[in-house]
Formats: sequence, structure tokens, C-alpha cells
Amino acid sequence: MVLTNSMEVRKKGWQKLLLAIFVRMIHWMRNVLYLELSASKVFGDLENPTWLKCWNVNYQTTITFLSMTHGDIKRTCNAAILELLTSKLIDDGILSGNATIKVKGGGTKTVSWSEKLKYLLARKTETVTEKYPLISNGMVAAFLVAVLTPIFTFIAYAVKPTPTTWWFSLLSIIIAALPVLIALCVWKWAYSKDHKYGWSYMLAIYQDKVEKDVCYETLSEDEPTVYEFKTWMQDISDFIKEKGQRKLVLVFDNMDRLPAEKVKELWSSIHTFFADSGFENVWAVIPFDETHLACAFGDETDEQTKQLTKYFINKTFPIVYRVAPPVITDYRSIFNKLFVEAFGETENEAKETINRIFRLVNPNANVREIISYINEMVALKQEWCNEILMINIALFCLKKTDILANPVEQILSGDYLNGIQTIINNDLQTQREIAALVYGVDVEDARQIPLKKYIEGCINGEEDHDINQYAETNKQFDTVLEEVIQCMDNALIDKIIHCLHKLTRKSDVILRVWQRIAQLKLKESIEKQVFPVEYQELLLHLDTESQNHVIAQLYKKIVRFNDFNGGDYFKTLDAIDRFIAQNKLACDFTSLIEAKTVKPNTFIDYIQAANATDAAYRDNATTKAYKYYQVATNSEALDNYLANLLPDNFDHADIVKTLKDNSTYTFPTLLQAITNCIDEQNVNKDNIGAIFTTYRLLASDEERPLPVTLDSTYINQLHSELETDGRNIKESGYYDLVAMQLAHGHSVSLIEGGDIKYVAELMDYYVDHGDLLVNSVGWNIPLLNETLQYMVNHKLGYKLLLSDILPQFEDIKNRIGVTDEVFIEHLAEWNTDLDKYITKNNIKDVIPDASFYDLTTKISNVLTDHINKIAFEALSEISVDTLYAQRTAHTSYYWFVAIKHLLAKIKSLPDNLTEFGKKILMDIASGTQSLNPFPNCFKNIVERLDKRKIKSTVTDIRNDFCIGKKTINAIKFQFFETWLRSHGNLKSQAGDVIDKIVKPVISDGACRSLILQNKDFYMDLINTAGDDAYELKKSLRNLIQKDSDPQLVKFVNSIDSVPEVETA
Repeated sequence: MVLTNSMEVRKKGWQKLLLAIFVRMIHWMRNVLYLELSASKVFGDLENPTWLKCWNVNYQTTITFLSMTHGDIKRTCNAAILELLTSKLIDDGILSGNATIKVKGGGTKTVSWSEKLKYLLARKTETVTEKYPLISNGMVAAFLVAVLTPIFTFIAYAVKPTPTTWWFSLLSIIIAALPVLIALCVWKWAYSKDHKYGWSYMLAIYQDKVEKDVCYETLSEDEPTVYEFKTWMQDISDFIKEKGQRKLVLVFDNMDRLPAEKVKELWSSIHTFFADSGFENVWAVIPFDETHLACAFGDETDEQTKQLTKYFINKTFPIVYRVAPPVITDYRSIFNKLFVEAFGETENEAKETINRIFRLVNPNANVREIISYINEMVALKQEWCNEILMINIALFCLKKTDILANPVEQILSGDYLNGIQTIINNDLQTQREIAALVYGVDVEDARQIPLKKYIEGCINGEEDHDINQYAETNKQFDTVLEEVIQCMDNALIDKIIHCLHKLTRKSDVILRVWQRIAQLKLKESIEKQVFPVEYQELLLHLDTESQNHVIAQLYKKIVRFNDFNGGDYFKTLDAIDRFIAQNKLACDFTSLIEAKTVKPNTFIDYIQAANATDAAYRDNATTKAYKYYQVATNSEALDNYLANLLPDNFDHADIVKTLKDNSTYTFPTLLQAITNCIDEQNVNKDNIGAIFTTYRLLASDEERPLPVTLDSTYINQLHSELETDGRNIKESGYYDLVAMQLAHGHSVSLIEGGDIKYVAELMDYYVDHGDLLVNSVGWNIPLLNETLQYMVNHKLGYKLLLSDILPQFEDIKNRIGVTDEVFIEHLAEWNTDLDKYITKNNIKDVIPDASFYDLTTKISNVLTDHINKIAFEALSEISVDTLYAQRTAHTSYYWFVAIKHLLAKIKSLPDNLTEFGKKILMDIASGTQSLNPFPNCFKNIVERLDKRKIKSTVTDIRNDFCIGKKTINAIKFQFFETWLRSHGNLKSQAGDVIDKIVKPVISDGACRSLILQNKDFYMDLINTAGDDAYELKKSLRNLIQKDSDPQLVKFVNSIDSVPEVETA
């Protein structure tokens, strides 16, 4: 039978509840003997008594007996139950007389119950022994000596010669005695290891007194089995029935006091005895709390564990009763009563508050828990007396689990007051007294312990510690912080800086703390030339004066560092400089810098670090970074140092590049060493990049192309090696070799990833740009053409003669694939000494194709303007007769082609062209120069003639027409009309003009149109002619009869005395 309830079922008076159940069962269960076993003491020590109570339902008998000891877990639990039960029944006379037992090996035996119990619990052991004799070492030695002695005697006799000498006889004796001698030596060695092998042991062997046996022993050991235990319990049940004794009830209690493993052991034993068929006269009652019992099977909150517990109970016990827990009807009164019993009336003021907070925290507490709580307060009150308020003692006892889990944070934050924070305030007194209870120190000494420990935890980087958490809320923070810093080991200075760097609070005390930290930090020596993050964080929290002091002292440590490194020096100072700029510190760091002269290798490290630095944050970013910190070296020493690194260890082209523009440093020795290496071909694929880069830097511009270079064969070899080398092609010298190959006219191509830009930038160092442009026409190397195209497009190139390039302008342009505009603009870069290289004497040689002037007149730059000017000067010197003689070759003659393009840039014609133009006008008037078509070249010249210079020529042409020397026609009239009207002074010979020039063309529509466009002029001219215009007027009258053009009619009607036209 199992009784289930909450834990209260085991409290005072629970036996009476069981009796009520037994009374209900009385009709079927008579004469019951009741036994209670305390489960918590089945596993107890010898000194701790366990107890068992036994009585009948009529309350006639009560018996108590002693405990069990630890043993084998499974055996002990079963054996303990039977031993306790049986011993008590024997002592009370319930089990009396004799009983029968089965003996190992078969058969039975009649013994008393006490002896039967001993036999059941005893271990049964069976031993079987086998013995074998062992041959001793002495017997083995004697046997070997006896066998080997005759053999060695025979050997001695066999080797003895005849006749013999004395030493052969001695050798025979030694050989014969050899087995004995060996045996004695072995015996001597054994005696040195173990002194038992003495003369007495030898005598024992001689007398055959030494015996050695090998024994084999077999042990068989049995323990009582489960079956034997159950049989024993059945025997007790049968005996009770046989003797008519009262039925026996066993109660297993207090299992909640055992650990989970022990509970499972005890339940296993109970299951062994009572789970199957049970016993007719022996009953078991087990009070238990289901929640606690579930702990033995796993997590009591797990639903699977709860279900497993229920299955176990239902399968083990046939009847399960529930006993309701006792109800405390007046919680407050019980607590107050017990509190007064403990403290009297001295703590009445705190009693109600303590009662209230206890009930809030433990709403379902039982009487035992109340008593335990008050007893704990009593113990602390006796220890502390009146040093600590009763309410804080009560608070500590109530919340000590939460407090001790994390005392520092709980005391400072007051999180442990959750649920009662409206009743209890986490003031300084509460913190102080709770801290005293936690740490066991005087209340006054405990005042700062929590905050102090919290700050120390922050400094040591403990998890979940934030230095700002109590900085603003705790009034003692600044004071405690200062005390902590003063007391901490200087070895923790870096941790202190990192911790306080996160502190956002500012105050005079905290500033004083930072100043003290700065003093301690400056006492430390630096291990290397760096700007430690600790100094950076420190500087951000100091005042300006302290900042300047710290930076000055740190700089001294860095600049005077024993193992001075140039690279580290620059990086560190640059980091400080940047830090000051970025954080806008009021520090003139530049004024602290000391000039320092170092060795060449140190200076090189310094330069390399400076070159790798981005100086964009500075106002004067154009200044090279290495000049910032006044580090220098001896120029001659640096020159010699670099020269001595050649050829295999030189890799400092970057240093030369940086110092190239600094007049303090010159490298004549290095330059000479480099030219020697190149001249002697002491160059390989590993050093060619550094050597030629440096050579290009040191060689003057006037020395382009470089005066010393490699021969073509060696260039090919190195180029092949570097193509497959896989290094950085920009630094390896690969582009130098490609440029050399192109300079020699070798057709090469770039490897994958190559950039033609770098080849183009190097070409001038290995060949004249002009020569390369000229040669490209004949070589037709694709990479060369692309390179030159890049150079032209980006205006690269150093040496070039325009007199060499301009004659082949078109061929070069087409070969390298650039436009006219780009190429002429590129050539215009060479605009110095143009008067020397392009003159009127060689203009036709420099510009052999006159159509080139079409380009020079469309693009204006220094070069084209000069070409146009020189060409015009040369043209001005060509004689009129020459020009006139070449007039029929106006499409091919150089200067006529040039004139075609150059006239656009000429403001006034030169005299020779003016005279040529006059001749052309006379030819047109005479008809020798056709106007259909009229060459554009001539037309341009005529159109640009200065009218002031050709007035006489036009007059002559008028006169020739007037006197009939030259005849007019419609085409000539259209050409000359403007000239004659503007410059021919026609009114002076109005009659002849009307008769010889106007009248012959009046019938032509185009000519008549010109006249009508200038009708006022011609009306006046006709009227001036008077009667000489009669025929013209008559012709006009006839025309209006045929042509009703209003303008013509109006024009005719406006003429004075126009005769009537005769009609037919």
C-alpha cells in the first residue's frame, strides 16, 4: 500500500492519519503488527541510530531497534531491510523456535532464526588448490657442471700436443675446469644481487633441503541472491501464519532525505520484495511525495519523467491513497508566536516587517521552514548582537541564495529585493550591513567592499561588469575608485587604463585619478618603438597640461630608445601626429621633434616607412613624409652603402626616387657602380628591376636614351627568364626589357596582365622617340604601334626632330593609328627652336605634301601657326611670272595647292598674288581664262584682291570693252559687273558703257536681273548717257512687250524719254 501526499504527510502526527486508514480496513485485516522504517537512516553511519516503531491497531506495543551500516549497495539495501526486520521480530519473541535451511552442496539443516539470518547474510566461499614441484636453480647448475666437465676434459686432451710444454699443460687444465669456473662466477654474481645465496644455501642444495612448489588456487564465492531474500520474507510470512501471529505492516518513511541514487536503490529493494505476488502476512506502506520521487528518475519538471514515475508506482503497488496536507489557518499568528519565542519582545518593531516579507517570498511555507528561518536569524543575532539591524539579518536569511550567487552585483543593484523592494530600500546602510554579513567583516569596514570589489572586477575584465553601471547612482563611486586605484598593483596599470577609458563620468576626483595613472605609466619603460593604445586612451582623459607632458615624455622614450629602428620611429611619430590631429589635442608636437642623424641602413628603414604612409591628413600634404621628423644621414655614407649592395643585394630604388629631388643627397658612386654592372652584364633577372629603375632615376634628362645598356642577345635571355618568373612584373624589370626589345626592333608581346602604359613610360630611356616613330613605319610591330599610340595620345616622349617626323606625318599617323588632330598636337610639344628647324628655305622639305596645310589651317597651335607663317613667307617670295607660268597646273603645283589652304589664314594677299590676280582678271576679260570652270585657287585669289590696288586694272578692262578691244558677253558681265560698278568709274564714259557693255547683255535674263538689282545705279547711268542710250531704251521697250515682269516695267518707265515701240 502507498500513501501519497505533499511533503507535509511526514510531519508531526502523520501516524494518526494512517490509523484512520487501517480502521477502515479492519473488517478484512485483523491483528496487524505495524512497523515504521526510517528510510533516511537505512544508509546511516554506525553512530547514528535508525529506528523502527511497531504496534498493533489496539496500540498495545511500541518497540525501537538500531541501524545498519554501509556495504555493497544492492546487497546492503536488501540485507538491511531483512536484518532490521528479522532482528526486531526475534527480540520481541515473534520469531521463535527453530527453522530449516538449505546447505551448500545439498541437504538441509535445522537452526535457530538467528543462525538462519547469519547463514543468509554470510558469504559462501569454496577453494580448490593444485600443487606442482619446481626444479631449483642449484639442481640445474649441478646437472650442467656434471655434463659439461667430461666434455671440456676431452676437448683439453684433444688440443694438447705431443710433445707438450708447460703452458700447453696449463691451458688443458683451464679448459677442463671451465664449467666449474663459470658456475662459480654465476654464483658470485647471484650472491652480489641477493645475499641469501651464501655457503649455507649451497649446503642446503647439497642436502636437498630447498623446496619450491607452484600452487594453483580456485575460489568460488557466492552472495545471497534475490530469490533467497524473497524466500526469507516468505518464510517470515509463513511462520506468522503458522504461529497465528498478528499480520505485519512495514512503513518506509523519510525518503525525501535521501539523494536520488539512494532513493532508486531503496525503491528497487521495495520492488524486489513486494512488487510481484507479495506476502500474505507482510504488508508495506510507503508515504511519498510524487514530485520528490520524480527526482530519482530525472528532471522533476519533465512530463516524461512524471509519467515514468506514475507507471512505476502503479505497477509496483496495488493500492494508492492520497492524504491531504495539514492546513495552516493563521500563517501570520504562527510566525509571530515562533518569533516571540525566539526573540521575546525586543524586536517587536521589526517583527511585522519580517513577517510580511517572509510571507511574500514564501507564500506556501510550512511550519518547519518557518522554524528553520527563525533559528537561522537567532544564530546571526547572537553573532552580531546590535551591530546589524534585525530587519537586515532577516533580509539576508531570506535572500541569501540570491545574494551569495553574485554578492557584489546583488548588493549594489538591489536586484535580490525583487518582490519586496517597496518594503525594503537598498540604501547605504542596507548595503553596508548585508556586505558585513556576506564577507564576515565589521560593518564599518564593509561600507565600501561591494563597490570596491565591483570596480576591481571591472578592471580585471570579469564578465558582465560595466564600470559605468554604478558611476552615477552610487555617491561613493569617485572616492572608492580613487582608493581602489591607489591600492592596486602597478602591474595592472594597463588594465586600469582600458577599464577607465570606458568610464563616461567626469569629475575632479576622476581627473586626479587619471593624472596619477599617467605618472605611474610614465615610470614604465617602453619595450619597443610604438604608440601603445594605453597611451592613446590615457591622453583622451587628461587635461591639456598633462597631455603635453605625457606626449613629451613618451617622445623622449621613443627617440632615445636603445634599439632604435628607423621604420618604427617614423610609424610611431606619425601615429602620434595623427592621433593629435584626429582628436584635436592642443599640443604642438612639431616643436618637440629633435634632429637626429642615423646610420644609412636605419635611414633607409625610416624612408621606407615614410613612403608607405598616407600624408593626406596634413595641410602640407605635398611635402614628402620623410621630411616631417628631421631624420638624416651622411650623403656620402648613404651613397657608398647603396653602391656596396650591388649587384645582388641592392633593392632600394625607392630610396633613390624619394631623395632624387633633395639636393643634400647625391649618388655619384652608386651611378658609377650601376653603369659598371650594366656594362659588364653583371645583371640578372633578380636585380635588373632595381638596377635599371635606379639608373633611370639617376641619369640626367640629357642622357636619354641611357648611354649604357645591355646587348641584344642578353636582353633576349633576360626577357625570356622574366616572362616565366611570376614576380611583380612592374618591379621586376620586365617592362624595361620589353622597352629594350622594341627599341631594337624585336617583335614581342606582353604577358597576361601586362599594361602597355608602363612600356610607353620607359621607351624614351632606350631609344629616341622620333627615331622610334620613323622606324615604326618600316618595322610594323603590333606592340610597338600600340606603345607609340599610347605615347602620342598621352603626349609622352622626350627627343624628336620635327624635320624628321613631318615629312612622314601621314605614314606614321596611319601606322600607329592616331588621328590628325592628336598627332599634330603631340608634335606641337616640341615647340622650342622652331625657327631653326622649320624655315622658308626648307619648308617644302619639311612639308612635302602641300595638302598638309589643310590640317595646319584647321588646327591652331604653336607648331601649325609657325608652319603657316613660314609657308606664307615662302609663298610671298615666289615670282609672279613663276606663278603665272604654272597657272595651268593649278591642281598639282605645290604653291597653288598650298594657296588653296593657306588663303584662309591670310588677311591680305602678298604683292605677288595681287599681281597674279590682276593678270587673271585681264585673261578673263580677254577670254583666255575660262570662267567655266573657274579654278577655286584663282577664284580665292581674285576674291581676296585688295580693291584699292586693282582700280586701274578694272579701268583698263572697262576701256578695252568700251573701245571694242575686248568684247563683253553675259558670263563676263556677270563676273565683272560688281568690279565695274564699284571700281570702273562708268559714269565718265556712260554712253560707251551703255552701248558696249550693257546693251549687248540686256537680253540675257541673268544679266538683266543684276541690272534690276542695282536699278538705281543703272537708271542714273542710262540717264547720264542721254541719247547714247537710245538704242538701249528701245531694246528695253521691246523687252517689256515680251516680258511683263513688273520690276522690268517699272525700271523702263522710270527712264527718261524712253521711245515708243513701233508696232507692226
